[in-house]
Amino acid sequence: MNADPQEIQKLVKYIRQMEGIIKTSPSREQRERVSKELQKYREKLSSLIPGSNPARLNLDEIERGTGGAPAAAETPKAGTESSPGFAAGHSILDRFPVEKASAHSTDADINFLSTMLGVLQREYWPVLTDQQCKLDFSCASDRDSIRYKLDGCLRSQTILIETIEEYAGAEKQDFREQLLKMKNKQTRLFLLETNDTLKELRGLLRKINEDLRGGGGMVLNSESTIRFNARFDQGTVLEGRRLPDALLEFEQFVNEVITRLNLPDLKS
Repeated sequence: MNADPQEIQKLVKYIRQMEGIIKTSPSREQRERVSKELQKYREKLSSLIPGSNPARLNLDEIERGTGGAPAAAETPKAGTESSPGFAAGHSILDRFPVEKASAHSTDADINFLSTMLGVLQREYWPVLTDQQCKLDFSCASDRDSIRYKLDGCLRSQTILIETIEEYAGAEKQDFREQLLKMKNKQTRLFLLETNDTLKELRGLLRKINEDLRGGGGMVLNSESTIRFNARFDQGTVLEGRRLPDALLEFEQFVNEVITRLNLPDLKS
């Protein structure tokens, strides 16, 4: 093979992830979306292997040919990455019923992620702000960077919802086709962009929580208790909790959202 073996191995990994999601996801919309992505990545992999057929690629043989070891598809399962301090099988997400992102939103992934972004904004993000959590300079800088990206995800969500509603009310066929393409592209952007941002947030929370368990100094007010101001804050779930406990539950919440969303890791 003349192509870069690492690039081929990376494509094989993506394909395995997507095949695992198609086999296990209960969401028809997610299976259909991932199936379309799978076809694109199979074609891309086939283009790197002269004479191959995208529909008949043998991933084990390809991995052996590039020096990689054949591996089973990795499929995230709920509860497999629980943060310390939470019982196995306990789901924070069960507290928050999924609501439709808009009147005509029928995609389960969009409705789920839209709901959980609302919960994150209302119940969990305030715990990480300066009013509740005094972070050292490095962590505060990382938090602000993630906040900027999260705001971008919320803008993408707003644009997507507007397109969904516009598509539902459109009558002309050519305009509907144009809107459908926009909706599909915006859906993919919203889901993948937000998934990546949530993973960054999870990474920061893990670092902070590990530091707290080790008695470090990333959190300057680690003995504080969460007190929300009813005039400005809507959150109630973490009211009265010790800051370390609240940050631990915040990490668990984000982890469960990522796991439940179950998107392939396409970031390269």
